[in-house]
Amino acid sequence: MSINKEHFTKSERKELRRLVGVAYERELAKALEALEESFRQWRKNKINTFELSDIIHKFHNGVARDLWSFYEAGHTELSARHAITEGIILETEVSPVILEKLK
Repeated sequence: MSINKEHFTKSERKELRRLVGVAYERELAKALEALEESFRQWRKNKINTFELSDIIHKFHNGVARDLWSFYEAGHTELSARHAITEGIILETEVSPVILEKLK
């Protein structure tokens, strides 16, 4: 289903951008939890500095870049719809008007 940008008012588009920002932050925070575990392993000397550096590099060039590309690509309506469909943003967090327009 294609979303017509003209169906959203200026304030609704602003709210969509806010929701997409929230979704991006939530997904990135979840992804960072795995990176945090790598830092724990490093502090316990279970991995060395070079291994940690490699993990950070892979994180930056992998999941972090993928999320940035997805949420910053300029497809606000599609990103918002994805976030709601995947449960990243709850329907209760979205105004009924915007929710209906995204369907």
